[in-house]
Amino acid sequence: MNERTKSILTTLISVVFFIVCVALVIMGQKNVGVQGLMVMLLGLAGLLFLLYRYNRKFK
Repeated sequence: MNERTKSILTTLISVVFFIVCVALVIMGQKNVGVQGLMVMLLGLAGLLFLLYRYNRKFK
């Protein structure tokens, strides 16, 4: 696998993961209670992980 293909695949996976995390936050807002809170926290943790991966390049 060459570098360009690896870069495209990594970006595509990151975009899909971002969409899933945002969807988790939105779905968690619809559920009132501990279950909704946990779903939102899971989505937030995913978004923070993506932010960490992005910022790690510029250390």
